[in-house]
Amino acid sequence: MKKIAAKVLKRLNKSTVNNVIDLKAYRQQKTATEDLFKQVITAEAAFNAGYDPLHAIYIHTQNLLSILVEVLQAIPEPALSRFFNTVEAADDAYIPSSPPMSPLTKSYFSCWLLFDMSIGLDKETLATIIIDLAKPLGLHPSMVGVMQVMQDSRMGIYEFMGRQGNHVLLKELTGHTVIPCFCPAGYKGAQPGELWLARVLPPVLESFDYSVIFTTPYVLLSPDKNSWEAYLKRTISAKKTRTTANSLENLLKYGLSDNYWHEYIFQSYVNYKTDVIYLQGLPDVSSSRPHNTDMPRFSSLLPDSHS
Repeated sequence: MKKIAAKVLKRLNKSTVNNVIDLKAYRQQKTATEDLFKQVITAEAAFNAGYDPLHAIYIHTQNLLSILVEVLQAIPEPALSRFFNTVEAADDAYIPSSPPMSPLTKSYFSCWLLFDMSIGLDKETLATIIIDLAKPLGLHPSMVGVMQVMQDSRMGIYEFMGRQGNHVLLKELTGHTVIPCFCPAGYKGAQPGELWLARVLPPVLESFDYSVIFTTPYVLLSPDKNSWEAYLKRTISAKKTRTTANSLENLLKYGLSDNYWHEYIFQSYVNYKTDVIYLQGLPDVSSSRPHNTDMPRFSSLLPDSHS
């Protein structure tokens, strides 16, 4: 168990014994999630509820994590206060919701605060703390496994390759594997070669042969693929990432600061449709972003090619 998680466990045990923390909501969501895991083997329950079954697994797991985060908020532990102070500041600055209020969607922001925002030498996140507390919380191993998959996920830059039935085909910018994906937002892609910034979650059961795009896709209107590949190469080689190992994974998961990707999305926002959000520019070229710090943050204009 990592350092912060161990401190939280001591506080949690004491608070539970003294009835300071009410775990009723957690137990209810835990039961609902366990029931879904049992039912989703047949896929019938999830489909009848209007959800893709793989997406349903991730939604229920995220809901369970969110309730546990509320439990953590009630624990008087200084290390946890650092998490929640950072979240509160980012929430005030970016007002995550959906355009036109903010280009930072709730799905994007909640994944960041659960899985990407980290503190301490062990780079603990709220999700890793909960995973470390799985046994005392009574979490089933299958749920912990899904939580770990979500924790290991990150945003990525993908090239849209076309469609396959109800799925879109994506290939990570620096990769070779073409991934069939279900897109809950409903966006099907405009044309092959389009670049998407999104969090793609893999299948977690053998019965699934596709992934889920868990966040509303951000389509990168410009610059082109070569310019993005050059950005990734120079940023990683510059050894500016705040993690000990400089890599594509660390850059896209942690950025160069807590708000690195938040600020990029905010300043690069062009416009949106109900199923997609459009961005323009590079993170390290301020003049390429429509709304860098010297200009208004928002625009109501969408390029003619996407109108």
